[in-house]
Amino acid sequence: MSDISFHALGPARARSGEDPLVAFLLNARRMPVTVSARDVARLDSHRLQLLLVAQRQWTEDGIDFDVTDMAPGFREGLERLGLSSEHFDKEPLQ
Repeated sequence: MSDISFHALGPARARSGEDPLVAFLLNARRMPVTVSARDVARLDSHRLQLLLVAQRQWTEDGIDFDVTDMAPGFREGLERLGLSSEHFDKEPLQ
């Protein structure tokens, strides 16, 4: 199982229905996942909840779940919502 599923989060959550992140996570189940947060201007609680639940499930299944390229708005959102800005870092910032 060497294929990695990749998803780039948009700048903001889709307001016109279900966020594309939901469909991506459902389709990527049981595969290593990389989610890029490079374009996130503001992280909202709904997206964070999706990421946290997915991170926990993938970890329990022993499958890689990575959030990469975290934009300043994404990191600020983590702190605003009560987590460390380093929560998704594989190696914490120095």
